[in-house]
Amino acid sequence: MTELLMRAARQLGVPTEVSAGPGPGLPGASIWARWPRDPRDIAQDVLEHLTRTSADATVVPVPGTSLWRARQGEWSHVGLFEEAIAHLAEHILERSRNTRRSGRLSSAAHRNSIR
Repeated sequence: MTELLMRAARQLGVPTEVSAGPGPGLPGASIWARWPRDPRDIAQDVLEHLTRTSADATVVPVPGTSLWRARQGEWSHVGLFEEAIAHLAEHILERSRNTRRSGRLSSAAHRNSIR
C-alpha cells in the first residue's frame, strides 16, 4: 500500500523525503541527510492537493471504526487513512489520464473527418 501512496505523491509533486543541511543540498554530497517522510504526512499532503484540484473529492472517518471512506462522485473506497487516500489519488489520476486520452482521440478523429 505504501508504494501506491508514494507513486501518487510523486505524480502529484508531493515530497516523499525530507533532508537536513545548509541550503537546498547537492546530489551525492555526504553532508546532506535525507530520510523518508512519515506516510501519514505524505497522505495528508496528497489529500490537500486532491481536494484543491477536485472539488468533489472527500475523505471522512467511518463511524465506530479506524477506517476512512474516500469518495469522488459515485466512486468510493474504504480503508485505513493512507490506503483510502492512495486509492482516491489513483482513481483521480486515472480519470485524468482517461480524460486526456479521450480528448486526444476525439481531436484526432475530428481532424481525420475533415480531411
